[in-house]
Amino acid sequence: IFYLLSKNTSYTPLPAEELELLQAGMGRQTVSLPEDGDHAEVSLLLEETFPKMEYLCGGWLLHKATGGSGRRKLTVIPPETEGYSVKTLKAVSGGGKSTFYIVPLQETLDTSPLPPDSQHFSKMPKKICYQCNEVMPLQMLAVHINTCKGKFSPDETDDEVICPICTKDFPEDEITVHSTQTYLRMFSTLFLLSVEDVLRCLEQQVDTTTEFKLCVDREDLPDRGILQWQRKKAASPTSVLRVVFIGEAGVDTGALRKEFLSDMISGIESRFFEGLENKGKNPKYSLTDLDNENFRTVGEIIAVSLAQGGPSPAFFKEWCYNFLCSGEVDFSCLSKEDSLMMWADEIVSCGYTNQIKMDSKESMIRAIVLHSTTRLIPMLQQLRKGMELYGLVNLMAVNPEACHSLFVPGKILKTSETFSNITDGNTGGAGGEKSESLAVHHVLQWMTGQSHVPILPDEKRHFKITCKFDHECKERLGDHSICYPVVSACTCTVTFPVQHLDTYTVFKTIMSAAVKYGGGFHRV
Repeated sequence: IFYLLSKNTSYTPLPAEELELLQAGMGRQTVSLPEDGDHAEVSLLLEETFPKMEYLCGGWLLHKATGGSGRRKLTVIPPETEGYSVKTLKAVSGGGKSTFYIVPLQETLDTSPLPPDSQHFSKMPKKICYQCNEVMPLQMLAVHINTCKGKFSPDETDDEVICPICTKDFPEDEITVHSTQTYLRMFSTLFLLSVEDVLRCLEQQVDTTTEFKLCVDREDLPDRGILQWQRKKAASPTSVLRVVFIGEAGVDTGALRKEFLSDMISGIESRFFEGLENKGKNPKYSLTDLDNENFRTVGEIIAVSLAQGGPSPAFFKEWCYNFLCSGEVDFSCLSKEDSLMMWADEIVSCGYTNQIKMDSKESMIRAIVLHSTTRLIPMLQQLRKGMELYGLVNLMAVNPEACHSLFVPGKILKTSETFSNITDGNTGGAGGEKSESLAVHHVLQWMTGQSHVPILPDEKRHFKITCKFDHECKERLGDHSICYPVVSACTCTVTFPVQHLDTYTVFKTIMSAAVKYGGGFHRV
């Protein structure tokens, strides 16, 4: 018998908590284990029994309850070298009679109730609610009957009225307050005169009372990041984003989030968009990504990046930006350059129905442009849906000029345009090989977690990098040949080992190696 708990605790749950856990797909379950099962098989069977364990990134341990009655203390069952095996669990449980408590180590699982038709409740007894005639498991019914209002007949009237601003239904005693607040929010957005006003408004929409936690691997971003993002159904991306990189000890106080968003926005640009650098790009035509709702997730990540200190997605074509603002295509602003991603083999397949001849060259080109543009509309519509986070789409619709520089290239200041490279890329390496160029945005991300100039007004105003100089590493560490700079990305501080930086060549070599191989958050 296994009992999944929602958080790291040292005691068994209270009776009032047991029903809540059971409704959430946790609590007590009987699991059949094979006689020779190893840790991998045990983990797989537990994940099948408790679906919420599938996304548990922070690890778990098994516990046993001490003797007695009431709320009892839990003691950990130490795993073997290769984890928990069935043979070990049988020996500890006295032949399978004890209950094993699964305790998450770092994460708190969501305890919101599962839907009544969830597969998790398929084997549990069910009864009909007399008020609404819904069939549901007994443990769900116990809570449901206290809140069920039954099914209203067409003749019944409720106390809800429609808000004249957002057209949604609200209780009559709340509609006045709601409509007033909605009107004030809409009225305030009309006076966002600059990009700083827009970003400040987005920043204020972040829910700082809860967290949206992601446990990701640095490899294969942005695909892995998007997959983990979509799996977090219990939490909302409107909350504060907290990131853990698998295999790294860093605790996210802001720097890990910025590094994740920097890598994601860069990866999204190359993975989901195509076109010339600094000329604006179109979304790639991909029905697979559309079907998987990847473009919607991309829109959510863009909104979070703008609201929580990440880079701006300044790589959209002008017509794409206009569509995101209005939801409609302005065909008059399309140009020939907007059809670069068009791969049609025949002009006719683009919808051109007139006679094909040299005199009709311009109309044929126009047909190609329209065809290559209109087929991208579903991708942009899904992207726009994701960007409704924090009310970003509404801000863009009301303030298109203020938001323009955040999405269309040309006005956002970039580090590569501000400084020259640390290395010129022509220094010969071993065997006469050409060394890799190290640009300033690489160094900036290494020091601060972000490769872009801060865009949030408060962050930009207080942004600074503190340089410290270690003159005593040999006295402190003894005789050694090399030290590398030490970075604290959370405080934007870098310490240089002065005793090892005799010449510019040595400095360049040490810095290049530190930036190239020291990007992980392995120090706490």
